[in-house]
Amino acid sequence: MTENQKTFSGGEPVIRLIGLGETGVKLVETLAMIGPEGVESHSLDTDNRSLSRCHQSKTLLLGQAIPCGLGTGGDVALARAAVESDRDRLAKLVEGANLVFVIAGMGGGTGTGAASLVARLAKESGALVVGLAATPFDCEGTRRCNQATGGLRDLKKASDVVFHFSNQDVVQMTGADTSLNNALEIANRHLCESVLGVSRMLLEPGLLNVSFGDLQSAVQGRQSLGSVIHVEGSGEDRAATAVEKMLAHPVARGGEALQEASAVLVHLSGGEQLSLAEMNTVTEAIKQYASAVDLVVGASGPGRDEALQVTVVIAHQVKLTEVEPDLSAPIESQSNEVANVSFPETFMPSGETSYVGLGEDSGGSRRGDFAYTPPAPTAEAITPELKDSLIEAAARQEPDRKKRKKITQEMLPLQIVSKGRFEKSEPTIHKGEDLDQPTYIRRGMVLN
Repeated sequence: MTENQKTFSGGEPVIRLIGLGETGVKLVETLAMIGPEGVESHSLDTDNRSLSRCHQSKTLLLGQAIPCGLGTGGDVALARAAVESDRDRLAKLVEGANLVFVIAGMGGGTGTGAASLVARLAKESGALVVGLAATPFDCEGTRRCNQATGGLRDLKKASDVVFHFSNQDVVQMTGADTSLNNALEIANRHLCESVLGVSRMLLEPGLLNVSFGDLQSAVQGRQSLGSVIHVEGSGEDRAATAVEKMLAHPVARGGEALQEASAVLVHLSGGEQLSLAEMNTVTEAIKQYASAVDLVVGASGPGRDEALQVTVVIAHQVKLTEVEPDLSAPIESQSNEVANVSFPETFMPSGETSYVGLGEDSGGSRRGDFAYTPPAPTAEAITPELKDSLIEAAARQEPDRKKRKKITQEMLPLQIVSKGRFEKSEPTIHKGEDLDQPTYIRRGMVLN
């Protein structure tokens, strides 16, 4: 445990949901309606239109001075700059929380660029950080998928555990003929189940409690990947039905996910009729695949007597071979010297402003490599020295003015008329005509 991480002691843990970007905001709004009491919900975005549709969660517009509420247009670096501009407000937002869920869709701008930085702030405040990330369908394009890969990687580094669900998995589950609306609904439901399962496990009064300390021990500081399975069994043999659904769940992969686990937390809710035999049925089925891992079991009385609800949290540690980002490095910018205005001390990862080419060779430079150009400086920020340098830079960019050519009238080779002593004098031009020429010549008149 680092010096920033704190130990939870007594009472109910303070849980905060933070949704980032359009996907994160939608999920937090849903969770705010159906989630357990005592969970704080916050929606954060750079697009004011997205936040205007929020009615259940508290909202925070990121980067009011940079994207100005218009969104990032898929620019990861711009999203990071927006988070940096609101660093103080975000630090206050995560302050005092024991458990912070950072929820975002990967592949766009705000969720991809901001999620890892918000997670880092939450971790620095001492909270246990759980990331929830949805990655795009393959058909959404190489650029978006590459950005999602980079955003997920950074979120893993900044969080204690990340629950990841790929939208592409829905295609494998339901087939390519499923509607887009149905596919997104399945993906969102799975992510919501992850949050609800962990929250209820910690907040519901239990006969056997899964404590916040149990969750800390399972995932804190391990940079784990996690998954949550939530199933329900009913009928006379409801425990066996729940086990069958658990192993058939796409996340379980037929039990392979349990074999790879480093820790497993199980919570059962079956009402007053919950028996030891039912608990044994569920736990023994899990032990067949995860006999050598830490297994924590909890049970609570509340719930429908006719149904047995089983929530399984699976965590397995992953090795991150990438170099840990330098969070004190400034944002890389490819802007010109006129826009070279420095920002305050920043915590943006160095060298990670672009995710292009993470999944495959990007084939050279591209226009969409997300170079962030800072906004123009405010009047208060322009010092006399800066003003002089801006004027000099602008002067260097102004093209040299060419001398205006003298107006001349081309002469047709019809009849050469000498001007005599006035040959070298400036012609008298009026409305495009040379008045030094005789009128009959200018007008082409034939004299008899």
